[in-house]
Amino acid sequence: MWHDSLIIVKAIILAFSLALTSTSAFAEDWMTTDGTKYENVKVLRVEADAVTILYKDGGALIPLFKLPPPLQQRFKYDPNKAKAAMEARAKADAQNAKELQAEMEEADKIKRQEQIKDAEAKGQTNAPTQ
Repeated sequence: MWHDSLIIVKAIILAFSLALTSTSAFAEDWMTTDGTKYENVKVLRVEADAVTILYKDGGALIPLFKLPPPLQQRFKYDPNKAKAAMEARAKADAQNAKELQAEMEEADKIKRQEQIKDAEAKGQTNAPTQ
């Protein structure tokens, strides 16, 4: 889920950049093998396992195995290379999620410590007084 959000954010940023320099002359419509339709497709990035696109409704990362054979050929789809790339992507995503979780926990800890300091400074501590 985190990975999808990151892709959407990257796609939006790229969309604004490309809007200044691209034309719709290269846009085309795609239908994946699972029946998903993408209109006005503009390819942003091709990797061994997937293609990142902008289309009428936003951005997407589409696994190459979901593309019809002519598009797979265009992007030089190799199932073995795609499998290795997909595994590497999954591993990197898991590591990124783990690091993000650790950062969020650390930020939460710092926030709690600051709240305790603020409360103590105002004399609002729950500690027993002597």
